[in-house]
Amino acid sequence: MKKFDYKEIGTEIGWNFAKMNYSVDHLSDYDYYKEVVKHITPTTKMLDIGCGSAEKTTRFYSLANKIYLTDFESEMLKKAKKNVEKYYDEIPKIKKKFNFRILDCNGPFNFPDNSFDLVVSRHCGANMKEVFRVLKKGGVFISEDYSEDDCQELKDLFKRGQDYNKEPLYKKVMNECLDAGFSEIKFLKFEEIEYYKTIDDLKYLLTHTPILDYYDEKQDDKTLKKYLDKFLTSKGIRLNRRLYAFTIKK
Repeated sequence: MKKFDYKEIGTEIGWNFAKMNYSVDHLSDYDYYKEVVKHITPTTKMLDIGCGSAEKTTRFYSLANKIYLTDFESEMLKKAKKNVEKYYDEIPKIKKKFNFRILDCNGPFNFPDNSFDLVVSRHCGANMKEVFRVLKKGGVFISEDYSEDDCQELKDLFKRGQDYNKEPLYKKVMNECLDAGFSEIKFLKFEEIEYYKTIDDLKYLLTHTPILDYYDEKQDDKTLKKYLDKFLTSKGIRLNRRLYAFTIKK
């Protein structure tokens, strides 16, 4: 049995899935990174909660004045540091903008009140009271996460998975935002369709992410084959992704 282990994934691949052969159909115009970049200026001080190995953030956020890349797993931060060095080792002016710190998304955040113009979180959640506390007045929080019904067809077949059959997560986040004191809240729910070229590509995803919580080859290979029989298309093996996003102003 291969149980999802964030530290092990951080050591092995970071959060880089370049080994997989897959494509994505975007059913919405929403793009998380474009939304974040809209709020970055040369004076922006920003906090990235749960940066993982920061393959994209290192490239998209470099316009900001100061960027704190944080994660609770040191192995992910090691990969993030390597990515910053990869892109900016010969551009010290940009390289020194990036700072690295261990931080649990559930809090407490080890930063003073009113520290940041922008706080972002992608696929890891955040303690909204702490987000409110560390944001400056007029500051913005942007997040994207998978919904509880993400990959629902796959989870129904396996009868388990991340947040399987739980209450809608976005409602919980919305209530936390209101309780924290936020009032200007923009919410969006959207879908994407991923197509995996082979069953091994899909299996790689399922053994390197928490979608199913764990993967037991002795039992789960047969179930995965049943999924392939139902969702194999001319583009590849279809996986329905369901996400939600918030843009919130303090």
